[in-house]
Amino acid sequence: MLLDTLYINGSFYTQNVRRPRAHSVGVHNGRIISLDDELPAALFRDVVDLAGAAVVPGFNDAHCHLSYVGQALVQADLRPAACGTMDELLATVERACLAAPEGAWVQGGGYDQNHLGNRHPTAEQLDAVSHGRPVWLMHNSRHMGVANTAAFERAGYPGRRDVAAPSGGAAPADADGRAVGLLQETARALVMDAIPGTGVGDVAEMVGAGSDALLELGVTSITEPGLGAPQHIGHSLSDIAGYQAARDAGKLRVRATVMPYLTTLHGLGDAEQDEASGAGHVARMGLDLGMRSGFGDEWLRLGPAKILSDGSLIGRSAFMCCDYQHVADEPEGNRGLLQFPAQELRRRVIGAHRAGWQVATHAIGDAALDVVLDIFAEAQQLYPRPDARHRVEHVNVAGDDQIRRLASLGLIPVPQGRFISELGDGAARALGPERTHLAYRVKSLLDAGIEIPASSDAPVVSGDPLLNIHDLVNRRTSSGADFVPEERISVAQAVRAYTVGSAHAVHEEHYKGSLAPGMLADFVALTEDIYTVPADAIGDVRVAATVVGGRLAHGRLQG
Repeated sequence: MLLDTLYINGSFYTQNVRRPRAHSVGVHNGRIISLDDELPAALFRDVVDLAGAAVVPGFNDAHCHLSYVGQALVQADLRPAACGTMDELLATVERACLAAPEGAWVQGGGYDQNHLGNRHPTAEQLDAVSHGRPVWLMHNSRHMGVANTAAFERAGYPGRRDVAAPSGGAAPADADGRAVGLLQETARALVMDAIPGTGVGDVAEMVGAGSDALLELGVTSITEPGLGAPQHIGHSLSDIAGYQAARDAGKLRVRATVMPYLTTLHGLGDAEQDEASGAGHVARMGLDLGMRSGFGDEWLRLGPAKILSDGSLIGRSAFMCCDYQHVADEPEGNRGLLQFPAQELRRRVIGAHRAGWQVATHAIGDAALDVVLDIFAEAQQLYPRPDARHRVEHVNVAGDDQIRRLASLGLIPVPQGRFISELGDGAARALGPERTHLAYRVKSLLDAGIEIPASSDAPVVSGDPLLNIHDLVNRRTSSGADFVPEERISVAQAVRAYTVGSAHAVHEEHYKGSLAPGMLADFVALTEDIYTVPADAIGDVRVAATVVGGRLAHGRLQG
């Protein structure tokens, strides 16, 4: 019997410290079985010549909303690259409304008020172009959105009146008491709950479309942060069933680690938790039958439980220790907000920790980060667990002491390099010159001895790993300004984060992230060698081919 495939004449950057470079890789049954000349070509059924291409392990996006990447492909594209002005945004919405059936919901996503004169669209503006359709536009942070009058009325608020935001959210109103259209954080549910639900088949289609889009970018693995709680994040209570349906139909073509949202967990109700109900103790929180992080296989598995502690930096809802820089039409003294009361957040996070879950807590503001650090420290004090690898998603604003504390607690920060170019100008305006140096820090995390992953938060920004690496290395905003240049890292550090680091962030480094015998045969051939091209040309490098499990999943390879 012949073995499957031998890939020869490549320049493999293996990310294996014991053998960092190789020129050929042998594959059988989806795993790497040899490097270089360990096995002769005659043993393999197929031999593929890579013509000297630079090859890295498949990119692993540690924080990517795969299903939303697919959803964005069928909604109105309002990203700054597509709609640079308010007039262009409104024209795009009008075209979508004219194309939609009468009475149908029209949705769009990706707008950023920082590119629209620091103004969100209003309900009145949307009313003028919606032709009677209910409209919901999601901000690119996905922490807020704007609805028109028809959408509010579908949700039970005639004339946009009596719109009361729940705890952890905001629904600004005008002088007459009418909602202006913007719904922030938990207030999004006031309108989103009225939008027809997303079914299992719908999620499967989104996952399939998102998979195809990411394979073109060389992404072979993702972690989707937050499913199953549409009032916070996710599409429906059946999101994971949608992933399973996509896999059954062959549409899930990237490896997926999925995070159930923490509110989907519940008390496990066993005798042990009743006995430990004294002061300071927290009941265990889990899924039915005690399932927790790690359940599944190399294609689809449960990762951490995800929870939002605060909001968005560019949306100015992240919880800060200092006021945001004041801008017109916003109240002074804004420091953002927590999405849950601190004690409720504590109960849920420690309860999940006690039940054996890895926990990933979104914390963008530095005040939110302090709250989260205290909770994780208490969790380990009450219920010690070695190598829990709890995560803090984003860590967009952090001081030196906070970074040292992240390291000492064994926590994994999950940054997004692409935020620097696409969101950096807005972040600088929100923070002001005295605090911008605390934003989007990466080198400081590495210098603290932390193994960091790399991620995009797509579709909030581009999911292209090469653009992400470009930003981690160059750190310039879309306006061309340097953004905290002392936090630049090397290409080697960025690639390691996108491979080894992302696998480590979900306890998967024993079978993914590097190219060595026994590891998954997931790798990417590039059009140029990103280790040798000039730093400012990294973003011009493209993916020539993506291989998943030893098989070509996208592009072309030499025969």
